[in-house]
Amino acid sequence: MVVPARQQRVPLLVAVICALLGASAATETLYAGVENILELDINTFNSSIYNQKRSFFIEFYSSWCGACQAYKPTFIKFADSLKTWAPVTQVSVLNCADDKNMPICREHQIDAYPTLMYFKYNSQNKDDGERYHGDKYNTDRMTLDVAKYVHDDWVKQRPNEWPSFDFIDNSAMLEDLWKSADPTALYVALVVENEPAEIGWATLIGFASDKRIRVAVASPSHPLASKLNAASPNTKLHVFKRNSDTPLASSGDTVTWEEINAKVTDLLEQSSVQQQAPAPIASNQVDGQKPQVPVNFEQYKVQLMDLKSAYGYMLYYEVARKNTIEGDHLASLKGWIHVLKKYAPGTTPIRRLFYRLDEWIQVQMASITSEQWTAKVNEIQDALGHPLPQNATWVACKGSKDYLRGYTCGLWTLMHAVTVEAYKQDGQNSNFKPVVDVLEPIHQFIFNYLSCSECAKNFDHMTEKNHLSAVTRPEDVIMWLWRAHNNVNKRLSGSAGDDPSFRKRQFPPAEICHDCVDAADIYNEANVLSFMQRYYADIRTDEVAAVNEYKMSQFEDGKLEKVAVKHLNPKFAAMADKVDRLEETEQRLQNVDASPQRRWKNLDAKHMGDFERPPSAYGSFFFIWLSIAAIALLVIYAKYRQNRSKFWKTFYYYNDYKLCPWTGPSSNTRKYIA
Repeated sequence: MVVPARQQRVPLLVAVICALLGASAATETLYAGVENILELDINTFNSSIYNQKRSFFIEFYSSWCGACQAYKPTFIKFADSLKTWAPVTQVSVLNCADDKNMPICREHQIDAYPTLMYFKYNSQNKDDGERYHGDKYNTDRMTLDVAKYVHDDWVKQRPNEWPSFDFIDNSAMLEDLWKSADPTALYVALVVENEPAEIGWATLIGFASDKRIRVAVASPSHPLASKLNAASPNTKLHVFKRNSDTPLASSGDTVTWEEINAKVTDLLEQSSVQQQAPAPIASNQVDGQKPQVPVNFEQYKVQLMDLKSAYGYMLYYEVARKNTIEGDHLASLKGWIHVLKKYAPGTTPIRRLFYRLDEWIQVQMASITSEQWTAKVNEIQDALGHPLPQNATWVACKGSKDYLRGYTCGLWTLMHAVTVEAYKQDGQNSNFKPVVDVLEPIHQFIFNYLSCSECAKNFDHMTEKNHLSAVTRPEDVIMWLWRAHNNVNKRLSGSAGDDPSFRKRQFPPAEICHDCVDAADIYNEANVLSFMQRYYADIRTDEVAAVNEYKMSQFEDGKLEKVAVKHLNPKFAAMADKVDRLEETEQRLQNVDASPQRRWKNLDAKHMGDFERPPSAYGSFFFIWLSIAAIALLVIYAKYRQNRSKFWKTFYYYNDYKLCPWTGPSSNTRKYIA
């Protein structure tokens, strides 16, 4: 059957639309569209890395991580300098902040960002990856370290696709090097270097696929090298042109890989080609002053959705990144969950979740696996109607790009709200210790679980610099974190992670708290303390979807005058109920009934906290009571049948009282009755 052309075009049009929608829904990454970097994800990782005739040097990063954003220009510079290495070693990246990539990051035990790993030639699985512990900010040093990885890989496997890393034989002369070169080669580059010849190895890799040049590495003791180097022990480069025994170019007494790469590239291209440095980060400084960026008031709202997203990302991704949680990591997690049990802002089901999580984790003595942790979180989520999302949706913390703000904003909001609630509950308690009870658990959790490793280290250093251990006043549970956050904002203002639409500034700005700061930008801490308590207690429920609304009609003389649309109050009391009482009651009911017939509705239901009984609960309840009633009636009827003759005769004939006076013998005939 011949399909009309119009019908043939419909599936194609649908496919194109789906492709466009899929592209628009894709998570924005730091390295999207960057040349010389292969971007991987869960769908391409295994097929690209394993069973390949080349090696890979991969950065595992998180797009929201400020350190990763700051590292981006350095890694791009590194990848650009290694762009000719792709046939031997491919520079790649994978974004662990993308939910779909989390299984890959967890499988490779990526617990800090950015993390760099080398995967050897013909890698088979995750065990073939080796973590890089060198100086990742020194691109020259990192290049030589990668060259050593490749050299050691070649020594073990001897892949035919790679160049030989052996020193040339002591008997080999310049003529022999030309004979081993491609017939079209224009140059021979001789790198003279002692073992380990890292610069020579990097030069071999960099120009292995370029037939215009033959690269060879010789030891300083080689006759040809001795003649050219004049017995110098330093690394040197000598470039020969065909049909010439005199070097066309020679390096000085010291030479780096970058200098060799630039020189050889210059000769090959016969033009002045300079390495392009990454574009400098746009600065907020103009003539020594910061530009006045208008305050975006949407960012200055404490949103329940941001707190829920921070909770969900923290439990499902930040904590679960570690395959095994033990030692200091387990101790810090216990401390933080216990703080959330007492002071976590949120709805009743959210706080019940942390109550149950704390009850469970406090009895874990040795270690727990990420699978056990995730399973327990899911179990509690199921029991409480999934109050926390697994996929984050940001409202006030939403950045102008997917990788800006987000989790870090949500985490700061959460920590501030916790300190405010702690002061509200226990500020007047003489036994309250702000450091031990709140601030130190926050410090330890950030240090051990924040996947932005440099951010975690900076926070750790800040606790010493800002004298966390010296905090004693109850109100400083709020004020210490406020000062720390402002220090971070000051340091990161204008950095790569600073959202241009939501600039990092000192908090609170005068636009939202006139009494907190004067014209000289000096804060009145007493007013700030009062403001912080009001601000972080005002948690809003401005959800992404439209809020519930209802109509009110006004009548006069039986006629409809007007209709007004009303919305529910977008604020709620964060700590309205005491979850410990609810949990104790639930526990007692479980002790009485091993399988209680109570099921919490989903948190998105119209009435949060209501519960419903399944049909089986009603059936069981009524069946029991109806059975008891039926048995009672049967007993009564049996007794009635047994005694009815004697009972009714005695009642009727020997009692003056008649239930029905108009029935029975008359008073005239009663005297004849025996």
